[in-house]
Amino acid sequence: MKLQFDNLPKLNFIFMNYHSLNQYFYKLYARLFMLALVPIGVFIFLYKASETDWLPDTKVDIEPEMIVYAAAAIAFMDWLMALLIMYVGLRRVRKEVSLGERLSRYANLTTVRSALFSSGMLILAIGYYLSQHQWLTIGFMVSLILPAIFWPVPGRVCYDLRLKGDERMMILYKMDKI
Repeated sequence: MKLQFDNLPKLNFIFMNYHSLNQYFYKLYARLFMLALVPIGVFIFLYKASETDWLPDTKVDIEPEMIVYAAAAIAFMDWLMALLIMYVGLRRVRKEVSLGERLSRYANLTTVRSALFSSGMLILAIGYYLSQHQWLTIGFMVSLILPAIFWPVPGRVCYDLRLKGDERMMILYKMDKI
C-alpha cells in the first residue's frame, strides 16, 4: 500500500516566506518553540491544578494504571506516526528541483512532526491529570528530549534533504549566495 499525498489541498498560510537562510531558520525555530511551549504550559497548569482546587476533581471509574498504559500507548503511537509521516514526506521533498521549494516543504514537514510530538506530550499531561500517576510525569519529562533530538539545525537539514556540494555549503554556513 502506497501513501499518496497528491490530493491534499495546499494551505497557503503554512508556507514560509523568507528572504535569507538566517530568516528561514529564525522563522522555523520560532514555530517549533511555540509548538514545544504549548504542552509544557498545559502540563504545568494541570500539575498545579491537581495540587490545588483550580479544576474540578476528576473521578474516573477506570483504574489509574489503565490510564497510564493508554496514555503511554497513544503518545507512543502518535510519535511513531510523526516519524512515519516525516520519512514518507522526505522522500517526496528530496525529488524537488528548487532548493527553496525543498526548504519550504521541509519546514512544513518539520512543523507537522513537531505538532505530533507536542500532541503526544499533551496526551501524557492529560493522562497525568486524570490518573495522578508519577510515571506520566517522568514520561513527559523524558519526552521533552524528542524535539531536541530532531531539532532542524543546518546539519540535520542537510542530512535529511541529502544535500551535496554547493547547496550543502549554503545551508551549513547559512550563506545567501555562493
